[in-house]
Amino acid sequence: MKKKQLIVIIACCAAILAGVIFYFLRRTPEPRKYKVKKTELTALKKNIDIKIHPYTTDLYALDTSDLAAGVEKLSEIYPEYLIQKDIWKNEMMMRSLKAYLTDPLMREIYDDAVKIFPNLDEQEAELVEALSYYKHYFPEAEIPEFYALVPGLDFEMPSVFAYENNIFIYLDQYLGADNKKYQQIALPVYIRERCDKKYLAIDCFKKALVYKHLPEKTLVSLLDNMIYEGKKLYFTELMFPNRTENDIIGYSQEKYSWAMQYQPEIWNYLIEKQLLFSKDADSKRKFIEEAPFTKPFSNVSPGRLGTFIGWKIVQGYMENNPDVTISDMLQNTDSQDILNKSNYKPLKTKHIN
Repeated sequence: MKKKQLIVIIACCAAILAGVIFYFLRRTPEPRKYKVKKTELTALKKNIDIKIHPYTTDLYALDTSDLAAGVEKLSEIYPEYLIQKDIWKNEMMMRSLKAYLTDPLMREIYDDAVKIFPNLDEQEAELVEALSYYKHYFPEAEIPEFYALVPGLDFEMPSVFAYENNIFIYLDQYLGADNKKYQQIALPVYIRERCDKKYLAIDCFKKALVYKHLPEKTLVSLLDNMIYEGKKLYFTELMFPNRTENDIIGYSQEKYSWAMQYQPEIWNYLIEKQLLFSKDADSKRKFIEEAPFTKPFSNVSPGRLGTFIGWKIVQGYMENNPDVTISDMLQNTDSQDILNKSNYKPLKTKHIN
């Protein structure tokens, strides 16, 4: 082979190799894999037996001509938070319940939920999988009871919440982004995007179960809020190692890619504007609370960018401090300490469009 041809071949191979390296460096990272043995997970699963109790379905199955008798039976099955033990004796409450069960709009919403969730087998299986990871990290933790409700598009309430050792799920907040009822009540698109059943199991951990392991603390600064929200996401990703990071935070792939690309600019903005230790409620509103985008940046940015950065700081903290357990991290209320030990220094890329 001639020397000139050899040089050309070597150059081509180098270019291909460089392209491959560039691709793997620039692509969105895959979800991190946690070293939990399959044999352990299999053993843990055998001891996890859950059912999402279909509370609203049981209500709709009642005979409306004799509600008191049916409610009395349900009160023996469901917790008092849902049905007070003697509520069946209250005639006014029975009339209100009958009006609820026979209301045409409520029935439409319930029927929509039944179409999306003809059963809850898929969700129960995903919860069992996640709970096996949960028992690995928190072996002494008690497995909660799960209840499915269809209260009627009450978006003033979270889609999932916990009370004592019970987790309540509002199925009508997971009917799909294109559901007509959401459009009729003018639910913002950035909220509707997460009204999908694929988020249900994730939300059970992110919005409910995590609070069992977070200490009570008054969140003062923006950094406090960022770390607090970041802890919730880190906890959740541990339980769902095979789900993508954009699913964990509830971003579309495009929004997640934007946040990853412009992470350095977001961080530099927070530093330059001296916002990390700001106690201003407006900072929390802009960077933590729900919004179509994060106001200091362009309208193609996702909302909750403070939460995103807080998550990356917590990830860095755990990666750089391998002796720190998940419980230790969740209980650490010193946000400055977590930031300092995270070695969080995102590299500068380019200006935000």
